[in-house]
Amino acid sequence: MVHAAGMIERITDVKLVQSALKRSRIVALLSPRQSGKTTLARQFVAADSLNCFDLEDPLSLARLAEPDITLRPLKGLVVIDEIQRRPDLFPLLRVLADRKPLPARFLILGSASPDLLRQSSETLAGRLETVPLEGFRLSDLGAARQTRH
Repeated sequence: MVHAAGMIERITDVKLVQSALKRSRIVALLSPRQSGKTTLARQFVAADSLNCFDLEDPLSLARLAEPDITLRPLKGLVVIDEIQRRPDLFPLLRVLADRKPLPARFLILGSASPDLLRQSSETLAGRLETVPLEGFRLSDLGAARQTRH
């Protein structure tokens, strides 16, 4: 399905992320740069939400100067985009994901680098589910557009 603004709705990927968030405290959406991670995450948390952090944005970086003070009180789904820029957040995410009851889940977005995968899986073992974001599927485009592509 394509939105009026031309954005392709990634129905399959939305469902994959929703399912992963039900099972896991932290979900990592990984793919190469510029492949739609941020756009997909915006379907879960608005860009201007206090629960949304873009680690390429100086304002988000400033908000995370004291990450524990910033992240601990948040409730619901928290999105952290470009997580590979702050791998020092992984130990804190582990602590926050172990709270009971669990006030927040985390959707972390990053480029699928081997170092990031290794570090996140070591630090967040048993708490993290990875959802790889692939290219667009023909089903994402809708039946009317499949012949064109």
